[in-house]
Order: sequence, then C-alpha cells, then structure tokens
Amino acid sequence: MKTWLVIALAFIAGLSGMAVAANMNGVLAYLSYHLILPPPPTYTTVAAYINLGNLTPGMSGTTKATAYLYVNSSGYFKVELHHEGLDDVFSNFTVVIAIGNQTITLNLHRDEYTVYLGPGNYTVSITVYYTVKPNPKGPPNVVNRPLITIKPVGEHEGNYTASNSQDNDDQGSED
Repeated sequence: MKTWLVIALAFIAGLSGMAVAANMNGVLAYLSYHLILPPPPTYTTVAAYINLGNLTPGMSGTTKATAYLYVNSSGYFKVELHHEGLDDVFSNFTVVIAIGNQTITLNLHRDEYTVYLGPGNYTVSITVYYTVKPNPKGPPNVVNRPLITIKPVGEHEGNYTASNSQDNDDQGSED
C-alpha cells in the first residue's frame, strides 16, 4: 500500500510541477492609460430654403438666401455642393457662400471647400447664380432637395455630432 501512496504523491507532485512551470511566463510590465482628446466640433444649423420658382430653357437668374450656423468648438468644416443632376438642367450653377469673414465659391466643377471656423454664431449668406440649359433634362419638380451641406473634417471625422434644428428628413446630411 505504501507503493500506491508513493505513486499517488509522485503523480500529484508532477501535476503541481507542471502547473508551476506553466505559470513561469512572468509579466514584466502592464500598461494602462486614459486618452483625453479635445472635444470634437459640434454645431447646429438652421437651413435656408432656396426656391428658383418656374424655370424655362435658357433662363438666367440670381437668388439669395440666409442660413444660420452655430459652432460650439473650433475646427475644420467641409462645405459641399450636392450637384448631382444639376448639370442636366443648368449650364451654369454657381453658389457663393459668405460665412464669417470668408467667401466660398462652389459650382458644378468645384463642389467642396474646407473652411476653419471658431466658436460662434454665423449668419451664412448664400447667393445662387444659374442659367438653365437650352434643352434641360431631369425631373420636372424638385422639392427640398439637400443642396449644400457642412460637416466637420479631421482625424475623428465619424465621431462628430451635428444637429439640425429643422426636423425634416429631406434636410439630412450625408455621412
């Protein structure tokens, strides 16, 4: 019976030795940190509604509108003209945007511009210059289609928040 006990003790000692050997990989260091980033730019917009009225082939015109932008923290913002389909209707479609002390000109060929804005309340003046093509093609009626959007740009572009004080699904911005 002593032999059986010696074998059992040897077996238990062997398992203990393997457990100790398995834990011999020691950790030399642990790393912990909490990254604090500046808050992303937040902003609120009050959109302008631009209605060109009834258009006829060859017609030219100018119209003005005002939008409002409230920026809570500094950052770079991309202003974009959504001109999809406009080049089928207009031979010229130029938008001049005055925001703060900056003037941005967008058209069918240059449809975006990045601008730096500090915190503040901005009155945004929008002037549209247009000429309808002699033979326009496209939908005969367009109602509240997003024309100009603004969104923050930077390292954490997907994390920025924006709110639109107008609860209209047609006014959403593209992400």
